Amino acid sequence: MVVNLDSGPRVAGARLWHKASRPAGYLLAPLLIGQGRLARAKRGRLPNAPMPWSGVIEGPSPIQVLGLGDSTIAGVGVDDPMLGLTSQFSKNLYAHTQRGVIWNSVGQRGITSSQLVADYLPGALADHDRVDVAFVSIGANDAKNLASAGAAIRHIVRTIDTLHTSYPDALVIVSSLPAFHLFQSLPQPLRAIMAGHTQAIERQLRPLVEARRFALMTPPPTEYPAGFFATDGFHPSAEGYRIWAGFALDYVAGRGGFAHLTSR
Repeated sequence: MVVNLDSGPRVAGARLWHKASRPAGYLLAPLLIGQGRLARAKRGRLPNAPMPWSGVIEGPSPIQVLGLGDSTIAGVGVDDPMLGLTSQFSKNLYAHTQRGVIWNSVGQRGITSSQLVADYLPGALADHDRVDVAFVSIGANDAKNLASAGAAIRHIVRTIDTLHTSYPDALVIVSSLPAFHLFQSLPQPLRAIMAGHTQAIERQLRPLVEARRFALMTPPPTEYPAGFFATDGFHPSAEGYRIWAGFALDYVAGRGGFAHLTSR
């Protein structure tokens, strides 16, 4: 199946500064590593949400939702998996479609796109006979670790295409990468370097995602409201995941992404 999506917004390509942020980061590596360690020491490191990362919202003709990705899929920032991203997105999807939802999350905090492809995607495919909506949140650690933008893009695109091959009727939603320039918990120049490299990845990735009729990429946030972040100032809180899930649902619905799920 090909989802008939409305066109997304046009986004400018990566600028020179975005592409230069990675080599600049290598030059400043000792300083950036020190800043990162100090930031973690001040605010602490939060664990994944407790298991199980799955649930059922009772209703007719249940929709199968798969969350796939890094710490945001693993629920870092909340102590109840029902308050995480996939679960809150599923609650919004239930309200929108009036259909039941069966949701599962697969991932781990700290992983990159290459680790997702190698270590988590195969198991997710083996464990799920059917997926109607896949929500992919990955790439933040590629940006944070100054991984090659080209490699990160290839791995994320491979994830999307593999999901489509395995579940040709599924809509694949790819989350924008974090807007690191808005992370007040990150000192400068660490914040600027991470933000620049994030944009180098995202602005090249977005048109590749949007060229696929079965996939779309949500826009980056313009702000993070008060209460969005957990105590580490880096991952979302329960309120942050609620805002994110609602924003993603509204954006996809506005582009007609769920029309095939509401017409039954």
